[in-house]
Amino acid sequence: MLKLRNVHKYYNRKRQNEIHVLNDITLSLPSSGLVVLLGPSGSGKTTLLNVIGGLDKIHHGSILFDGHELSKYRSNIWDQIRNRDVGYVFQNYNLLPHLTVYENISFTLNMIGIYDQDEIDRRIDYILERIGMIHYRKRRASQLSGGQQQRVAIARALAKNPKIIIADEPTGNLDSKNTQEIMEIIKAISKFKLVVLVTHEEKLAKYYGDRIIRMKDGIIISDEKNIPNGKLNMKHETDIYLGDLSKQNFGEFLSVFSDDEEMRNVKVQLIIKNKTMYVDIKTNDIKNIQLLGPDSEVRLQEGTYQNEAIDIDEQLFDLDSVIKEKPPAKQKHSVIRIRDSLNIAWLRMKKTNLFGKAIYGAFGLVAALVALAISMGNRFVTFEKEEYLEDSMNLVLVEKGNFTYDDFITLEELESIEHVRLLNQAPISINLPPIFQSYSQTSSFSYPTSLLTSAQSSQLILGAFPTKQTDFIIDMQVADKLVDSYDMQYLGISTYEALLELPYSIEINGVNGSYQIDLTLTGIIDSGSPVIFLDEQIMYMAAYKIGIYEYFQDDLNLEVGDLPTNNQMLIYHVDTLPNPITDLKQLVFSTEFTVSGSYTMIGENAPISLIKLEDAKRAYFNEQYTRPGQEINVIASDVETAISDLAQKGYQVTSYHDIQLENYREDRVREGIGTITFILVVLGISALSYFLVIRSSLLARIYEVSVYRALGVSRWDIHKMFLVETLLVSTLTSVVGYSLMILLLWRLQVLLEDFTTIVRITPLSTLTGVLLIYLVNALSGLIPVTNLLRKTPAEILSKYDF
Repeated sequence: MLKLRNVHKYYNRKRQNEIHVLNDITLSLPSSGLVVLLGPSGSGKTTLLNVIGGLDKIHHGSILFDGHELSKYRSNIWDQIRNRDVGYVFQNYNLLPHLTVYENISFTLNMIGIYDQDEIDRRIDYILERIGMIHYRKRRASQLSGGQQQRVAIARALAKNPKIIIADEPTGNLDSKNTQEIMEIIKAISKFKLVVLVTHEEKLAKYYGDRIIRMKDGIIISDEKNIPNGKLNMKHETDIYLGDLSKQNFGEFLSVFSDDEEMRNVKVQLIIKNKTMYVDIKTNDIKNIQLLGPDSEVRLQEGTYQNEAIDIDEQLFDLDSVIKEKPPAKQKHSVIRIRDSLNIAWLRMKKTNLFGKAIYGAFGLVAALVALAISMGNRFVTFEKEEYLEDSMNLVLVEKGNFTYDDFITLEELESIEHVRLLNQAPISINLPPIFQSYSQTSSFSYPTSLLTSAQSSQLILGAFPTKQTDFIIDMQVADKLVDSYDMQYLGISTYEALLELPYSIEINGVNGSYQIDLTLTGIIDSGSPVIFLDEQIMYMAAYKIGIYEYFQDDLNLEVGDLPTNNQMLIYHVDTLPNPITDLKQLVFSTEFTVSGSYTMIGENAPISLIKLEDAKRAYFNEQYTRPGQEINVIASDVETAISDLAQKGYQVTSYHDIQLENYREDRVREGIGTITFILVVLGISALSYFLVIRSSLLARIYEVSVYRALGVSRWDIHKMFLVETLLVSTLTSVVGYSLMILLLWRLQVLLEDFTTIVRITPLSTLTGVLLIYLVNALSGLIPVTNLLRKTPAEILSKYDF
């Protein structure tokens, strides 16, 4: 069933103080019987026991356990084997003191997947009845004597019906009476199962063992079958049986027990002063004086020592006879329930001292700083488009290269292109009411422009879509900026509706000064871009104060000459004209235009000159885009498709939105370096705090963890137990402090308009902060747990013992 092949084990391996604790151990053990490992302290017998049960790892060799050959130590595999097939009985009992006898045993049944209450009760009652502990079923382990605790430990080991019982010095802390009783139980168990027992007591080994394996310096020096004979003398040198001594009474409160008749007349004086007892002995025959107390090794036993053997065959532990439900092939449930972990964590928080409560309060303060840091950082990583976007979302920048005006204009034939925008902005005036004209008659504004054809009526949020050439609409971002401007606040304009009621106009050069063209703002749309949508002719006239022939052609009278064609213009009536009129030339956008004729219009004022829109655009292109590296604005109906189409035609293209976003992000990061540092420092403080708190909790519960690991509880379950504690502490301290700070900052953000330049509270940033707190606290809190669980169960047990 259990074999060891050439097993080697070292302590402090590859160091100067290396110890070869197991040296080439080869061993084969049967399926039943009591095998005793015997040897002096430091011989390696406990280490061998730990290796057999998977509490410790080996460095060389292999272990064959019930068909599984294990050469390398894999914690999860050994946990499963130890959980299901190995029962442990420890010298220090290793019971969970806060649990009852029943709970200590049922816990191990839950570990192997048995949750049926009838099955659990049947097993526990059967075993407790046979070890004489049935009446202690509901008593807590901490209320039991040493012998009783060891009986419960045996019951715990046996309840899951393991294939092997491992007992490490199970009687080391017991008196002779309890030692004999416990050994009788162990011997009875060995009739049905393999029991491997470690002891340093020769008499126990010879009386109970079926096989004795002697060890010295990590080597098996003998391996023999044993046939018990004679009686067991369990009398310890430190046990004094008062019934075996002669007794002499001196009054009601003093008795003398002695094994020497001559010592009866010894004179003793007891003096008590200031609650101190002084002992004065008048004799020279007493060699040593020893005072007895609760911690003394010497134990006083009533009555006389009885050296009687117990018929071990009368106590049978045939657990197979009562088992009805076998454990499932695979454990599906967690051994340590979340509810229990929460309860333990809550009780720890309630019972903490004043300093501990101050620490919890500090967690809340640190979390409040985290909230502030996250909110400040959110200002630099989350932002609205209006913060960085200064033009159309659909704008692509096309490098001019060696392409001409005609090349660019033909791009409008592509389905992905709305239009080529050579002119980017056009000023529009607001005609102020007379009461506000003390400093100016108009107030002007200028924003990026797009043609009305690129606006979508479905985006309209107020007003109506344009129906006339002099109608225009604006995006709500432009409307917001107008409403917030000084002029609008001075006028008392604070709503979109009020903007629609204002008179608007553009001005061009007229015969009698400026010539005004009235405009009407008909609506406001949500296009996602801070853009004004208006007619292209209005756009050029507003930007360069020149008359566009197509706009006025229906209202003019040709006086002399011909209508304009390519690079020709009309001028307003003058008294003297050269003959022929074509000899008159003028410059527009650094382009020479020939005068084709003159005109008149009804009214007192008229534009000085008129040119065709196409000529104005070409002249503007030739004046403004003189270098190959310059970029020309193209408004796309589909940005990605437009970029692809333009690239195929050999143009160098970039998305305006992507450039603006990238530049803005870089600026935000540069500005936010201090904030980012602050966030990292605060999170670091929080992480360190939780590391120290969970480490303290771990040290306080190292005994509990060592028991869990020794019994086969998985590392994940231990992690989960401390993770639950971390999450509970985080919720009741950090998250509370974080939430209060977020609420305060949110109120300030609502009340103070400019507060968003410092911090920004959004649902996403708030949730991100909470998740970050949980994540940082959980990871930092689990670091000490992970470090501990890297050790083998035997190493954790030794840490507790230390």
